[in-house]
Amino acid sequence: MGSKLSIPLRVKEAPTGPMMPLTMVNRGEAAIVRKVKGCGTVRQRLLDLGLNPGATVQVLKNESASPMIIAVKGDGRLALDRKMTHRVMVTTGAGG
Repeated sequence: MGSKLSIPLRVKEAPTGPMMPLTMVNRGEAAIVRKVKGCGTVRQRLLDLGLNPGATVQVLKNESASPMIIAVKGDGRLALDRKMTHRVMVTTGAGG
């Protein structure tokens, strides 16, 4: 087949809700990373894991007694403790 498939990229509108720690996002919800706080080493580690500003994440598990499990970059999965997820500031579609 000689023709190339062209898929248009759609720009999604950024959620406008207030920033909050990732720990406050409910299971099943998606959020957009806005800011990563913390000391240089911890902050860099979170960025290296794909939690960069603008990245979309989905909460797969959020129970207070266990690590939070999130989906990053589509099929990537991360398990992070509460201290780490509290440093990741996100926005969701809820709020205004």
